[in-house]
Amino acid sequence: MSDGTTIARPYAEALFKLSLDEGENFSNELNFLATVLRDKDLSLYLASPTVSKDKGKKFVLSILPENFNQRLKNFFELLVDNSRIIFLEEILQQFHNLENEHNKILEAKILSAFKLLDNQKNLIKERLEKKFNKKVVLSCIVDKTLIGGITISIGDYVIDGSIKRNLEILKNSILVN
Repeated sequence: MSDGTTIARPYAEALFKLSLDEGENFSNELNFLATVLRDKDLSLYLASPTVSKDKGKKFVLSILPENFNQRLKNFFELLVDNSRIIFLEEILQQFHNLENEHNKILEAKILSAFKLLDNQKNLIKERLEKKFNKKVVLSCIVDKTLIGGITISIGDYVIDGSIKRNLEILKNSILVN
């Protein structure tokens, strides 16, 4: 486990608990804040040793709408004060994972050699939902190096039905014998 993951976890958990109290608009405001903070020029500005933490915080807070969630503003300031703003992406990823776990949602990444048809996607989705007893959200990516077949990744769980993998297994068995 990386240090970033370890550092981000308590912030992500606090952010998730906060989201449960705040309601639906919280996610939109969090996404807005994340979008603002992902700006490369702003990141360089905030990372500059010539810019004080207070000056950086004031600048970012001035960009946010006047009626922006005060608890999110406080969260941002806490990250800056504790020099944890560099872990924002990891915090957001862990927050997203906690949110999905709470809502019983799994994200499945499908790599396929060719673009999948809608009925194929629906069939895969139905089978995964039945297997895991959770709602599944698919993201499909075409990877021609697979030659044929598909690879499904859900977190650390991988189903590899690609021709590329089968050829690797065949090659290894020939080399061993």
